[in-house]
Amino acid sequence: MMLGFGMSLAIPTVVIGSLMSDGVSRDMTLTETEASWYGSVLLVCHPTGGLLSGLLQELIGRKWCLAAVSLPQLVGWYVLWRAENAFELYVSCVALGLSMGLSEAPVLTYVGESVEPRLRGPLSSVSTFTIMLGSFIAYLMSTVMPWRTVAMINMAVPVVSFAAIVLLTPESPVWLLSRNRLSEAKKSLAYLRGCVSPDDVEDEFSELSIYAGCNKCVDLEQYADCGMDQRRLSYVKYLQIKTNDATNVDIEALTERNQMDSSVLDTFNNFWPPELNRPFLFIMIFFFFWSFATFIPAKPYLIAVFEEIGLPCTAQWTLVYTSILTLMGTLMNVLTVSKFGKRPITLVSMALSAFSMLGIGMHMVSVTYFSFSCTWVPMVLLNTLFFFSGYGVFPIPWMLVSEIYPTKGRGVASGLTAALAFLMTFILTKSFLILQAWITLPGLFIVYGAITLVGTLYLYACMPETENKTLQQIETFFIGDLGVFDNYHGGLN
Repeated sequence: MMLGFGMSLAIPTVVIGSLMSDGVSRDMTLTETEASWYGSVLLVCHPTGGLLSGLLQELIGRKWCLAAVSLPQLVGWYVLWRAENAFELYVSCVALGLSMGLSEAPVLTYVGESVEPRLRGPLSSVSTFTIMLGSFIAYLMSTVMPWRTVAMINMAVPVVSFAAIVLLTPESPVWLLSRNRLSEAKKSLAYLRGCVSPDDVEDEFSELSIYAGCNKCVDLEQYADCGMDQRRLSYVKYLQIKTNDATNVDIEALTERNQMDSSVLDTFNNFWPPELNRPFLFIMIFFFFWSFATFIPAKPYLIAVFEEIGLPCTAQWTLVYTSILTLMGTLMNVLTVSKFGKRPITLVSMALSAFSMLGIGMHMVSVTYFSFSCTWVPMVLLNTLFFFSGYGVFPIPWMLVSEIYPTKGRGVASGLTAALAFLMTFILTKSFLILQAWITLPGLFIVYGAITLVGTLYLYACMPETENKTLQQIETFFIGDLGVFDNYHGGLN
């Protein structure tokens, strides 16, 4: 699934590089304006898919929302394979963009709801690693075969993904609990924990039931008698107290609301409860800085960017090895996020990405105005940028999307988050060539680096550590109980 996402993300770079490169025989051509639209339309359609995924997740579940991704992805690859003009290229990107938007939020939501806290970070990072792997495979294939052949081969990905999801993937237990399908939820949880007996997941199922609001009266003595860990038992009590308190508050609030006509507000709150506001604001500001720190708006034009920087190897192979570096960074994230935590990894990666872009920009200025050139300097800085972009910048906010939203409204919020994140990226991508003509490529590197530096300071002040925390702890933090992480700093193991 996410392999196809990465291939979709990379294909505009491959096609634009092929159709606009000098000295390359081709059956189509693109003007600069057509190239900017082709490089951007993928990202503007992603938000539409993201918004649609938010509704589909709640209506048909996480599993079938993921299965639905395969159809537009297959259509997109087929249209690209047969494309004969710029309009058909746009159509292929519309379909691929919709598939990207439909897939991202459900994958992250599914991971957040289905895995244990100690594994949630690494597994969320695995999805990002798979995206990077897909981009790398697309770039590598483009060095040895035409882009049409790449598109034809990629049609196999959605077919295999659909079969794997339908045949091998259970529905999210949290979503099933939210629909009061308790028996199915327990079976799903038992399957996800290694095909164990439903009795073996009774403790965790009770916690999830309380978290999802389906079990207000758990017999705690029963779990004490059966030997539940005291730390875990105390946390279940904490959840029950919080849930019961919330229930009492809801009853009082309902009594007051019955005295007034508030049906519109109630309907809105069903889709967007107030508890979403703080995490949504935090993550959207994070994504604003993420758009600059990853240098992703330049992605469709990377071949031309690499040529202008003046690197000692060809732009096409630079594209391949920088993809390898990003892939290595993401793999390092998978291996180390549980040990170091998301917060320090993010801060270090953001800071080094900022200084790398500032350094590349200043080196290009020195070449232009002072005739000083040392090709290894931008090479080292570029390597640093792409490695740390993969290590801590690109994956972390998507990992947080799977964690920070409460169950009620999570599907809508995660879909809207993905949509707005890529809408920002679309605006930056569409304006990249315009800004480059206005302030030059060195100026863009410096501006992007400066904004990323500001983002580092914002995250230092506002980003909590969520690694090894339960979903309930994270939710409690964002609704105002800032001390909950101190009380349960080690998570629940």
